[in-house]
Amino acid sequence: MFRVNDYVSIDGKEYVVSKFLGQGGMGNVFLIEDKENGSRFALKTLQYYIPDDNNHRSLINEWEKARRISHKNTIHYYGFHDGLSEPNTPYLLMEYANSGSLENFLKSQTSFLDEDTCLNIFHQIIDGMEAVNEVLIHRDIKPDNIFIDDGVFKIADFGLAKIAEEKTRSKTFKGWGTEPYIAPEAYRAETNTIQMDMYSIGHVFYQIAALKHAFGEQNNWEYAHLTFVPPLLNEINKTISPKVAFVINKLMSKKPSARYTSWDCVRKDLTDSAKNTGNHKAAINNVLKNKISRDQERDKELSKQQIQSQEQQRKNKILRFQFNNEIISPITDFINDFNNVSGSNAEMKISEVTRGTDVAYKIFFETKFVDIWFHPLTESDVLKRYANDIWGHNRLHITKPTMMGKSVLAWGGVECSDKTGVNIVLVHSESDEYGDWYLLKNTHSGFSRNSDDRTEPFAFDNDELVTEIHHIGVMHIYQLETKALEAKDIVGFISNYL
Repeated sequence: MFRVNDYVSIDGKEYVVSKFLGQGGMGNVFLIEDKENGSRFALKTLQYYIPDDNNHRSLINEWEKARRISHKNTIHYYGFHDGLSEPNTPYLLMEYANSGSLENFLKSQTSFLDEDTCLNIFHQIIDGMEAVNEVLIHRDIKPDNIFIDDGVFKIADFGLAKIAEEKTRSKTFKGWGTEPYIAPEAYRAETNTIQMDMYSIGHVFYQIAALKHAFGEQNNWEYAHLTFVPPLLNEINKTISPKVAFVINKLMSKKPSARYTSWDCVRKDLTDSAKNTGNHKAAINNVLKNKISRDQERDKELSKQQIQSQEQQRKNKILRFQFNNEIISPITDFINDFNNVSGSNAEMKISEVTRGTDVAYKIFFETKFVDIWFHPLTESDVLKRYANDIWGHNRLHITKPTMMGKSVLAWGGVECSDKTGVNIVLVHSESDEYGDWYLLKNTHSGFSRNSDDRTEPFAFDNDELVTEIHHIGVMHIYQLETKALEAKDIVGFISNYL
């Protein structure tokens, strides 16, 4: 877009482009000079800007806020071009930092920085972040967005997260920022908070002290942020005390509520960590080291829970896909075929309905309806009872649902408005992650006096299935007849009722 010796006009002043500085994450950066006095500035063009009314209003609003930020540890914004006139790409006139980025500074290091040097950098970055967060949430903190000018560290690129978001729209990640530094909650699209910036800064501080990212190199950064626990910083860089490592660990806590509430609290803890502890330094460090180890164990347990939760979510997606694909889709095809020949006066409808966390549909035809529901099993869907063991000790016994000797993955029901119904059960398959379907037809047995007045066949609800699934093939008040399920069985049952 710009070339060396081109002229740029901002707020009535002319500048000449003197050097191409490089390509950043969101655009090109040039060194420009004031035509009158030779003062040097940086010019950033935003090549990923997607112009529409909402984006433009958001962009200008962010930049107007960003111009109000003035601090020795932030890059100052002097002006901008909104892109509504030639050239049509927005650009910013910014303070020029003569010593490059923190990223380049860290890459140039051949040995660990000592704690005093790290603390000096930390405090400058904290001061800059405090100034930024008084006006806005940065949302894209990383070493590439922190610059150095004559030894002074300065936060840059605040107010540009909207552009970063546009850049990532075509990728798997749909949020904001740069993935190695993004807070776990950002992947859930939660409200932007100062704690999100703190998490990113915690990783930057770790990288300054360790000269590498806390999680190393990753292919799946979301998984890493949600589940990984970094190695102890004070064991990587031996000059870092457990007290300083503790502060950085707290900044990187996976739970936002476990992080600091303000930058002043971070500043105070880092300042206190450098205080003279007299003859008790070794003892204090030992206690803090033990605390960090306990915190790590707690984080590892949280990570384990996160991994289990993610795996359960993945399995639930597969189960719901199988239900929709193999049960609901054939039913929908039947309804569409029926409507094609029945005319508008005899229309059948199917719609998804709310049923807690379960998947549920309802079919309507004239005054009749059919409810269909599907429930992936959880830890609560187990049979729990206290009984004596062989030594006479009363213990809790937990029995997970099984059918035909196989683990039950999910179950559901098809219930008509006259209360007749059947159950569907999905059991573990030996061949793949997709289960095998069974139909459960329930009636009263010869041991029952029909005291519950159920119309046969009937469907058990979720709570009943927890108990009744274990009575298949045994003498009981109910007779549970099972067969391998085909979609035509459900379609036939529904059509016989409607």
